[in-house]
Amino acid sequence: MKRLILILLFVLLAASPASAAEKYGTFVKVVEMASDSIDEVSSAVESGLKKAGWDILAAFESGVPEGCEFRSRVVVFSSNAYASSIIGNGAGSAFALPLRAGIYENETGVHVAVVNPASINRTIVDETKLDAFSLSASNAIVEAVSGAVSGDAVKKQVGQIRKKGRIGGMGGGDFQRIIEEIYSAADDKEATFNRVVDGVKKGILANEKNWKLIYAYDLSANGAVIFGVTEEKMEGRAFSIAGGKRSSKAYKFPGLDHGAAFPIEVIVYKDSGKVKVVTMDGMYRMKLYFEDAGMWAFMKNMAMPGQIEGEIVEMSISELDK
Repeated sequence: MKRLILILLFVLLAASPASAAEKYGTFVKVVEMASDSIDEVSSAVESGLKKAGWDILAAFESGVPEGCEFRSRVVVFSSNAYASSIIGNGAGSAFALPLRAGIYENETGVHVAVVNPASINRTIVDETKLDAFSLSASNAIVEAVSGAVSGDAVKKQVGQIRKKGRIGGMGGGDFQRIIEEIYSAADDKEATFNRVVDGVKKGILANEKNWKLIYAYDLSANGAVIFGVTEEKMEGRAFSIAGGKRSSKAYKFPGLDHGAAFPIEVIVYKDSGKVKVVTMDGMYRMKLYFEDAGMWAFMKNMAMPGQIEGEIVEMSISELDK
């Protein structure tokens, strides 16, 4: 009888989704100590991704913490096939698009880390159904970048390590519940969609708080346009927070390895017969990409996510319905 119970227990544990779940980092570190300059590495990353079939949407210089002499760059990329596979899971899935590679310096040289689809898609799209697809995409990105950049090829899971997509604790919850709807038009006709897209873009470009429009990802064939926005001082502060507990005399600004967390998404999409403008809850987004900074770091900077979200909302809807 005891043996039968043990066998049944083993079978139940083996069948448990939690026991089978793989642990993935929010980011994957792809290359360490690249032999070229940060500009040359950034260019090589773009070339490698293009050769592998990805489209480059933008490449830009990130902000860095005050007093930091190192640089950080981000390459934003996607592909029609990848985007269609993601956004086909519902309008909110657009927050998993596009992908980003961070190229950054520290005391040992130039390094590359990318957003990990195997982790992000579990949080934003679905807990399990895209596992194989997301892992395949992650591996393809790592191969494309490591094959193009001269340096030590690695495949390290970095950032917050999760074995499930759902983010718990204060500021967490189910992803679909934290999408912030900031504007809604009464119908989803093409003219309405185009008017809202143009209005959001105009508002972002007209802002007076130093926010920059990094990319506009046209997925109108799928009923969506994604705008990527960022602000240098905000980035620098975020990287300072991300690296706070890891900082040392040897590595003063380790938070630059989170560069691929930005830009922030503002999305216009058709949903339930309406055209909506949405962004991600500020605290949730910080937890998604910076949770490894620790609870104390979040407690000391509680006002920051709300301030970021408030400025994004203000500029995104400022030119609508004028």
